Amino acid sequence: MIRLVPVANNDDKVMSYIRQIYDESFPIDERRDFNEVKVLLKSRAEFVLYLIESDGKEVGFISSWEFPDFIYVEHFAIDPSCRGGGYGAETLQCFLSDVTKPVVLEVERPEDDFSRRRIAFYERVGFKLWGEIAYIQPPYDTTRKPLDLLLMTFGDIDLSSTFKLVNTTLHREVYGVKE
Repeated sequence: MIRLVPVANNDDKVMSYIRQIYDESFPIDERRDFNEVKVLLKSRAEFVLYLIESDGKEVGFISSWEFPDFIYVEHFAIDPSCRGGGYGAETLQCFLSDVTKPVVLEVERPEDDFSRRRIAFYERVGFKLWGEIAYIQPPYDTTRKPLDLLLMTFGDIDLSSTFKLVNTTLHREVYGVKE
């Protein structure tokens, strides 16, 4: 059974485990410096990092931001040694069963088999792809590049009418863009 355990930044063992998966799972332009993750845990109440456990075994992590109108899933990764075991779908079902707001996440454009499979995975769990809406992920810092991505949503949210709010919130709160 999947459990989502909130992580404190002073739990060095868990943070080391998460950092390893974080670095292995996301290209440099898709992640912030991990020390910033630790700072966010201390300084931003809306940012939450969860360790994913299955029957007491660490299997991955998920990070999210809770805003007034929606929840944003920033990073979600299953330990490479545990992939293909159903942990991803079970984790998202657990996460989504506890939320009371719509959920937003970013995905790569469906330009290769891997990105198409990722989108299909999220769709099987109930997310909707908003492929007609252009979205740019700002760089996390000056050493990283902006990314041409797409947004997916779960729950009662229509990006065709709320995109400006979602885009502005993500850019300002998550990526620190001063508009």
